[in-house]
Amino acid sequence: MSPSPRATPTRSPRATPSPRTLGARSEDGSTTLRIGDWSAEVVRGGQDAVDACEDAVQWTGPDLGTEDGYALRTAVVVGHEYCGGFDRFAQLPVGTTVTATTPRGTFTYRVYAHHVSPGRGTPSHGLYWGDLTLQSCVGDDTGFSYLVRE
Repeated sequence: MSPSPRATPTRSPRATPSPRTLGARSEDGSTTLRIGDWSAEVVRGGQDAVDACEDAVQWTGPDLGTEDGYALRTAVVVGHEYCGGFDRFAQLPVGTTVTATTPRGTFTYRVYAHHVSPGRGTPSHGLYWGDLTLQSCVGDDTGFSYLVRE
């Protein structure tokens, strides 16, 4: 399924925040995202970290695994489409599972929608949804995949 530029994502809150994890924890304090057999370390940072093309960058929001469905807080992880496979962030099919292994445990997220916004570097106001938003450019546009923690 390809992203639709007219898609309007809706928040998909859980009935109650899920405290369970899959058990595995990062022993070295790092966070790793996994999508199928692809993975990348996640670091907090801004445009300089994104431009370094070394890691997925948590741009804003709470630490992965600490989202609260009632507080409407969204973690946002970004990467340039030409670096390390981050192009997949903008085009994940609905239903795709993403895991985040953190110092607090391993958490599972599922894609429930995606959206492509015209232009690169466009204002992000109103474009971050769910528990986790993954963002990358798609050609001349900016794409977003929206995930809810299971």
